[in-house]
Amino acid sequence: MKNRIALFVFFAFSMLLNFELHADKIVTEITAEQWAIPRHGERILLFPEIRKVMDEWQKNTEQSIEINYPGGESGELWLTEFKDWLIALGVASVKIKSIAGSGSKDIIKLTVIKAGGISE
Repeated sequence: MKNRIALFVFFAFSMLLNFELHADKIVTEITAEQWAIPRHGERILLFPEIRKVMDEWQKNTEQSIEINYPGGESGELWLTEFKDWLIALGVASVKIKSIAGSGSKDIIKLTVIKAGGISE
């Protein structure tokens, strides 16, 4: 009986901890319309979405940035340009994870992934 109670407490605490870690998850989106403006280094950092992701990533550069991008040829082109900008801003290419399927043809979603694999 004590083992069951201890096991229950352990799982309950684990679920609570997991909820707490994901409660402030940083997921942000950039639309194709936002991205359509002429871009250069200073302007890229004026995107609040990119600034938010970069600020979080710079807290621990062992973290990764996950990019969910639209499928198709235009999505691939957008992804390539976006990754190039992240690399230009100092993110190592091995820290950028690309996943096809953002849920919309005109949105890129960005998520900062902690070094241990937990989304932040």
